[in-house]
Amino acid sequence: MNKRITTIVLIVFAAALTRLFPHAPNFTPIGAMALFAGAYLSNRWLAFGIPALAMLLSDILMGFNGWYFAEQTVMVYATYMLITWLGTTMQQNKGPLRVAGYSIASSLLFFIVTNFFVWVGGFIHKPELYALNASGLAQCYVSAIPFFDKTLLSDLFYNTILFGGFYLLQINIPQLKQQNA
Repeated sequence: MNKRITTIVLIVFAAALTRLFPHAPNFTPIGAMALFAGAYLSNRWLAFGIPALAMLLSDILMGFNGWYFAEQTVMVYATYMLITWLGTTMQQNKGPLRVAGYSIASSLLFFIVTNFFVWVGGFIHKPELYALNASGLAQCYVSAIPFFDKTLLSDLFYNTILFGGFYLLQINIPQLKQQNA
């Protein structure tokens, strides 16, 4: 593995480990890790596998945070794979405005998909939380709004750190400049 790929992998795993430190609810680097890996790793196996593996490792170390693994985790991981795919579409252009726009898009994607899953009763071990009609869907999304701001702020913050930090590393370490990753 070349230095560029090794550095990107280490950045993703280091970001995942920050989940073990005290943080505000929903203020984690997971969306940023997925977007970053998708944007910088052209090898699809690495782009999708590294953030998933890093997230799995941090989930194991956190004891899955009380989640029902089969229901919640699979849906959340699938959503982060969508964010990784979104990152792959920005491989040729990782400018600051694009990173900011994709950060917002990632947050919205996570919000829409995961809360839709909650609405349809995707948690087998929990009773139905919302009526399965337009009113129930609206209520579900409205109930989730207080969590969205932290997701959005964390995606913007961590993407600034990951993309900006790697940009600075590339300036100072020539071996990290664009190669086939």
